[in-house]
Amino acid sequence: MGFESDNSIGFLIAKARNVLKNEFEKELKPYSLSYAHRVILIRLCEKDGLTQKELAQDTYFEQSNLTLMLDKLESKGLVKRVQKENDRRAYLITITPEGKKLRGLLVQMGEKVMEKALHGVSEQQKGELTKLLQSINENLKSTNE
Repeated sequence: MGFESDNSIGFLIAKARNVLKNEFEKELKPYSLSYAHRVILIRLCEKDGLTQKELAQDTYFEQSNLTLMLDKLESKGLVKRVQKENDRRAYLITITPEGKKLRGLLVQMGEKVMEKALHGVSEQQKGELTKLLQSINENLKSTNE
């Protein structure tokens, strides 16, 4: 029979990512936030004070797209840019107290979406899936460096 895109691993990973993103977007809509905003806010809660370049690398967003997302988050008072000492061209991205207040809500949303997505999947299968996805990411990361 040969190749069938509907059953290819790459297609299924991309489809799962898109379906998950859409679920997150539905949950975030009442807060006027996007899935990308959630990713940025969660990352800054974990690692505050990154440069825009570091944040782009950590979140896998293009720097040009990240600029627009940060503009929106900054206008909402959730993040701020602070000029980096010793480098007037670089800014550190920091999360504000208002942004930090959203962490619990954003984590809870993530748990809700993932619970729905992984319904009927055993803990062992979740562990295996995590390891497989980490392996795929590591394999491709090493080829892009």
